[in-house]
Amino acid sequence: MKVYRNLKEINRKESIGRRFTLTGMGILALGFVASLIPTWYAPDAPLQPGVIGLLQQYWSWISFGALFLGFLCASIGSYYINRYARRRWPGGRFVERPDQVLERNMKGLDDKFAFFSQSLPAAYVLAGPNGLTIFALRSDKGRVIVEGDKWREPFSLTRFFTFFAREGVGSPDREIEEQKTRLRKLLAQAANQPAAEPAPAPVPPAAGAAAAPLARQTNLADVPIDGAVVFLNPQIELQLTDPVIPVLRPDQVKDYVRGRVKEAKVANATQRALLDHLAQNAVYQVEQSE
Repeated sequence: MKVYRNLKEINRKESIGRRFTLTGMGILALGFVASLIPTWYAPDAPLQPGVIGLLQQYWSWISFGALFLGFLCASIGSYYINRYARRRWPGGRFVERPDQVLERNMKGLDDKFAFFSQSLPAAYVLAGPNGLTIFALRSDKGRVIVEGDKWREPFSLTRFFTFFAREGVGSPDREIEEQKTRLRKLLAQAANQPAAEPAPAPVPPAAGAAAAPLARQTNLADVPIDGAVVFLNPQIELQLTDPVIPVLRPDQVKDYVRGRVKEAKVANATQRALLDHLAQNAVYQVEQSE
């Protein structure tokens, strides 16, 4: 399986998360210092010059404001870090990002498949003999109830106190449909690609046709696109009742893909044209070996 990963985008979002986290911790520290002002200076003490005097006057506002703003910044940071940073998963021995967990569980798929991470209009896409598969990843733990197209998480104290830091289950089916639309637009561009430059020497008609871009000869707009939501955290508890899209754990992904190949196999020429077109339009960088 070939992998096309937009490392710059992943690292940028991880950096955003760390900056928000550090900013939040700094703001909370400022609020803590402000809350100590009444113990350092009596209410009737004369105002000190500079920042200390400001804290003497407005310590309560600064303290409560810093509590809210610091918590918000730290939570936003946690949200980004949970999605884009490496971490050790419960019960596992690997330190990986969510996209690496998904990739590891697809190892064994041959070079007819290509995995695109943050490099296409859809975040996580697998291209192969079955067309395209869009994955919506979720990393939270807890309990999730799926009934048809309804996705919900029962109330719990853990969920309440980590509200801002959690991804939340959201509506993965809508998320996938929106990404399908963006991918369809990308595939439709294949028909508008310019033809290849004519060969300098005369060639038979059949060979000349082969010289044109594969994507231009093949109608990629009809390539099958399906989707699935993958819950990466082993501590997730799933209660499923006729979900509108497949709901998988990481170790089920490979079997799901192989099953889709049997159900929706596309022609070899279409597969090659699809992989070529996506690779040409993907944003990715080559990873250095560790």
